[in-house]
Amino acid sequence: MEIPFLSNFIEGLKLFFESKKLRWFALVFFIGAFFITIWESLGAILLGIFPGIALLVFSGGVFPIYFMLVSLMSILGLGRFVVSEESYKRSFIYTIIWGVISAFVLIAMVFLTFQLFILIFVGFTFLGWIGFQSYFATRTSLGLARSVDVGKRSLLIGLFYGVIYIFNYAVVVGAVIFGIIVFAPGLPAIGVSILGGLLALGFNFLNGLILAKERNKSTASGVAVLGLFISLYSAYFIYNVLKGFDPALDLVSIAISIAFILYTMSGIGRTLASRAELDTRFKISREFAATLTYFLASGFMFVDSVFILIIVDPSLQGVISDVIKLLLFPFIAFIMVLYYLYESRKALKEAEIISEPEVVEEEELPEVEEEPVELAEPAQEEEIFEDEDLGTIGEEQEEEEIAAEEYNEEE
Repeated sequence: MEIPFLSNFIEGLKLFFESKKLRWFALVFFIGAFFITIWESLGAILLGIFPGIALLVFSGGVFPIYFMLVSLMSILGLGRFVVSEESYKRSFIYTIIWGVISAFVLIAMVFLTFQLFILIFVGFTFLGWIGFQSYFATRTSLGLARSVDVGKRSLLIGLFYGVIYIFNYAVVVGAVIFGIIVFAPGLPAIGVSILGGLLALGFNFLNGLILAKERNKSTASGVAVLGLFISLYSAYFIYNVLKGFDPALDLVSIAISIAFILYTMSGIGRTLASRAELDTRFKISREFAATLTYFLASGFMFVDSVFILIIVDPSLQGVISDVIKLLLFPFIAFIMVLYYLYESRKALKEAEIISEPEVVEEEELPEVEEEPVELAEPAQEEEIFEDEDLGTIGEEQEEEEIAAEEYNEEE
């Protein structure tokens, strides 16, 4: 039995392992992700004891710079100078060379063009990756809603939507209360979690108004499921913010983070790779699609680790990404639900136009008065010809009789 969600997820990840080049890039990315995570934990533990650890944390920027340069080389068609298709050994040598170049580029950007550095890493990779996560998460929830759409509306279905709506309030408020009681966080974390919770509740309220309007339509299930997903996402982010950053390697948190990264990689990779199949002048190669995805993902992880060095308040240290997700997810979800309703209305109108039979109006022809037709008198030529034929036959008979009498007389 094929599950569309898992099939799409696996199909999106296939992009990153199709060739020897792409498999090498995947290896470099996961090595970079491992070291960035380790250095982030060490920075949180040793920063007060050994300030030099900040350089180690900051060195994680080599990986996103490497993928940025690789993406530029790929879009210029010069990928063969970055990685080898035939030999992993040659690819390793190339990676060392480009790693050194990336380190110099990182240092130059920090000291010479710091504003560009902030724009690329914070504005493009960090916020861009979170935006992609929000977009693909809401799109998946709407896709799941379409797959379980109910055809018949009834009182029971309406009650079910109502239960989901009330549950959304309970799970968000419960996450805030539970986190404050159990973890006793600082005031900044409490303030951020309450603000994020209010945004989630505000989205649920607006989503409930839309759900009440759409309750008898096929779009109601999509609106309800999206509201449920956003409340669960928000509760998870509230929990993380109130729990605070744990420098120890938490297997559950690591597994969830990896799942988010792989899921977003699958969605971005599938979206970018589809451009390679289009008949357009703006085609992109699969190599560029993969390296651009790695650039966004590694850039996000790098900026998230650097916040350890910047944020002074321990209650917000290491959870800035969760704070931004908590504030951003409801906003993007509201835009997505409006777009979902717009597309549904548009598809419904197109279906109605196609289903309606075309009625062709017959043009009224002018009435023509029928005139009586006079029959022509038979021609006399045929009688003349008949008379001429009879006269000729009679003369031939008289000639034959005269010739016979003359012949008898001679005898």
